[in-house]
Amino acid sequence: MKEVEPGLLDVMKKSMENIRRYHEKQKRNSWFDSQPDGTILGQKVTALESVGVYVPGGKAAYPSSVLMNIIPAEVAGVSRIAMVTPPGRDGRVNPVTLTAAYLAGATEVYKVGGAQAVAALAFGTESVPE
Repeated sequence: MKEVEPGLLDVMKKSMENIRRYHEKQKRNSWFDSQPDGTILGQKVTALESVGVYVPGGKAAYPSSVLMNIIPAEVAGVSRIAMVTPPGRDGRVNPVTLTAAYLAGATEVYKVGGAQAVAALAFGTESVPE
């Protein structure tokens, strides 16, 4: 977070509040209804255990992509949120992207991009568990 301008950090935090507030309103609750004949009707709403998030990289950082993909999963109760993003030519992930991932609640971050990143999330690799 040291490498991110304080003004940008403030904007990200405000954006997070807005995104979280919006997605909290989308949450659905489980419900069950017993009928006189003993039949039970209802639905059970549960979060996925694990999700993968692809965040584009390259010449520019888009913390909004990070926040708008990770926060809904976090609000839904997903326990494992793995983010993949391509590193720059220097082999590093943009600090703004990493800061957004940390603030939003990513539990894992992998430096990989393109179709191979999506495949790694779907099928797993030696370094990216499925």
